[in-house]
Amino acid sequence: MTGTGPGGSESAMLAAPAVITLCHEYAALAGAAVAGLAEFLADAAALAVRVLPTAQSACIRVRVPEVVTAVADADEPPGPPARSSREVLAIPLVGRGDLAGILELDSAGRGDFPTDERELAEVLAVLLTLSLGNAA
Repeated sequence: MTGTGPGGSESAMLAAPAVITLCHEYAALAGAAVAGLAEFLADAAALAVRVLPTAQSACIRVRVPEVVTAVADADEPPGPPARSSREVLAIPLVGRGDLAGILELDSAGRGDFPTDERELAEVLAVLLTLSLGNAA
């Protein structure tokens, strides 16, 4: 992300509270006792659709230490989508030089992902990669 001091971008300054919220919620999620990797990833996918307004669904696929896929869908917004364009944002989860998985976010007709949401999704991908590295 770009700096938020003098000369920093306005979107970065607006995104800072969202990053803090994401990190706090992720820390609570990672610290909670879950039965296994699949449940953790399902909770992480649900977190993604909760903190990224454009994301209609999130899918996390990993292969470390086992192959696991988790999917979460957002609640349908009232009324028709604002735009008919659809974008899928795919972010690789790369740790220690290896591809550990992928985070896929689908706007499903909610339009393109704004820059601040793309950056927030990248933060989530880093957090997931670190967690997967610790689990391996």
